[in-house]
Amino acid sequence: MIQRCLIAFAFIIVLDSSAWAQSQEKIDSLLNTYKNQKQDSSKVNTAHDLYDLYYGHKPELAMQYSEAGLDLAKKLNYKAGIAKSYAHKGVQFKNTRQLDSALNYFEKARDLYKDLGDKHNEGIMIAKKVYTQYSKTDYDNALETIEANLALYSEPVDSTVIMMLLGVRGRIYMRQTRYKEGFEATLEALNIAKKIGDEDNKAIITGTLASLYHYTDNKQKSIALTKQTLEHYKKVNDKRLIALALNDIGNSNYVIENYDVALKYLEESLPISKEMKLHSLAGITLFNIGKTYIRKGSIKKGITHLEESIHYSKNISHNPLSESWALKKLGDVYTEELNQPDKALPYLNRAIILADSIGNKDDLYQAYRDRSEAYVALGQHKNALEDHITYKSINDSVYNIEKSKEIERLKTEFETKEREQEIALQKNEIGILEQKATVNSLQKWLLGGGLLLSIVAIGFGYYGFKQRIKRNTAEKEKLDDELAFKKKELTAHALHLAKKNEVLENLKQQAKELKKAQNDGGYQHLIRTIDFDLQDDNNWKNFSNYFQQVHKDFNSKVKELYPKISASELRFLSLVKMNLSSKEIASILNISNEGIKKARYRVRKKLSLNPNESLEDLILNL
Repeated sequence: MIQRCLIAFAFIIVLDSSAWAQSQEKIDSLLNTYKNQKQDSSKVNTAHDLYDLYYGHKPELAMQYSEAGLDLAKKLNYKAGIAKSYAHKGVQFKNTRQLDSALNYFEKARDLYKDLGDKHNEGIMIAKKVYTQYSKTDYDNALETIEANLALYSEPVDSTVIMMLLGVRGRIYMRQTRYKEGFEATLEALNIAKKIGDEDNKAIITGTLASLYHYTDNKQKSIALTKQTLEHYKKVNDKRLIALALNDIGNSNYVIENYDVALKYLEESLPISKEMKLHSLAGITLFNIGKTYIRKGSIKKGITHLEESIHYSKNISHNPLSESWALKKLGDVYTEELNQPDKALPYLNRAIILADSIGNKDDLYQAYRDRSEAYVALGQHKNALEDHITYKSINDSVYNIEKSKEIERLKTEFETKEREQEIALQKNEIGILEQKATVNSLQKWLLGGGLLLSIVAIGFGYYGFKQRIKRNTAEKEKLDDELAFKKKELTAHALHLAKKNEVLENLKQQAKELKKAQNDGGYQHLIRTIDFDLQDDNNWKNFSNYFQQVHKDFNSKVKELYPKISASELRFLSLVKMNLSSKEIASILNISNEGIKKARYRVRKKLSLNPNESLEDLILNL
């Protein structure tokens, strides 16, 4: 067993070394290219490629190339290059917790991409801006931005933008202790990442999923998922995310009382965070180390780390979330461990203010609970009762039976899919082996007997086959002619509807204008007559008869597969089936182009289409 582990470990080292060597080889090649390039836009792009390769483990060097690219891009007035450098500066400021500066640069990059008509990268900048709002604990504004933009980005080409927005939404819901919504958003984002093959974002979103498992009391699953992300981060040599994964694994081990294992991971994470200037993560890891030492009985050492965590969170990273954690823990230590509840109160008071300000109910109810216990120890029973009532009220709003059941359902669905994929893979491998064995055993017998039978069958079959082809060809030509004629009738009828509605609509507008000018009641009668004709169902009955002759069983098939589709939505789908333009459909249905967009959105929702799935492809193939 030990020998197998050593072999596996050696294999992993070889893989990591190979990946690192390939990465270094790519860097060397780019450096050589960069050195010999002319002062044009291609050199700017190479500088950005070097930034991408260096940022995960040498962010300062990466920024040097980004700045060089920015200087050259400005000289060339190369707006795409300027925008990308601004985005890099935004990321740098976000990771060093200079969040207002980060927002400013993401906004500048977004404006440039908007001017260039680059909707995709504009969306990426919006997602990065939202993530920065999340880092500022500005959850309400972040969610508003997400909702506004998810409606705009619905095509397959925008899958990355949608994935990023959903990923941040999952993290925000987690911080707001809206765990059910957090699971839904995160699993949706993870599915998109898998579909588009985005391994980097898949790892990041899996990290969020691991955190959700952590907060909903499944620490072993959380650890397993985080270890998956750690493997990926080591493979791509991203020290920032390695530090994050190590911290998360350590924290989950703390909760299941593996304190020595927890410290191992946490103390491995902390120096990386400090080296990479990840001040927010350093503050969080110091908090996790402090509380672990408290549990191990090293109270003095634990308090030192908690106080250092508060210093980082308050003065360097300006992170109210991690500051509230450390304050709450110090309050608990002074009440429970040191029996000094009077010293606990200032810490708990501050923790309550911070948790309330960012809408973090999970930490808020715990702070009220801890302060209630401090008041009990001080003999202030009225204050203790008030805090206890508040604690229970908030706790009940976060954790109730229905929410717990729904969260468990989502977990079960995700884990079932994972198991099904594993079982399917195993069955496939077994099936392939069985097929090979069967083929080998029958091959010789088939070669002998099959050859003789084939010769006889070919002789008889060839004549019958030729006759059947002649009959089928004649029958097909007849059916094609009939279908072509019916399609012409259907198209002509549809275009007639569109033209009729267009003429009536124009006539209606003219009548309205004349009515305003002359105030004649007769025009109102004319307008009502036109409205009646626009909504005349007989036209639709005639159209439906033509449509059913060409596309038999289409309506019944749609109703069978999608029973929630309404009659008006079925009309819309019939026109989509005919491959008509949006303008033609709008004219036939007598609605605006905006109405067409809304109809398309409602139908996509009822058909449960993912953002990267085409409505037209589904309907045309139905």
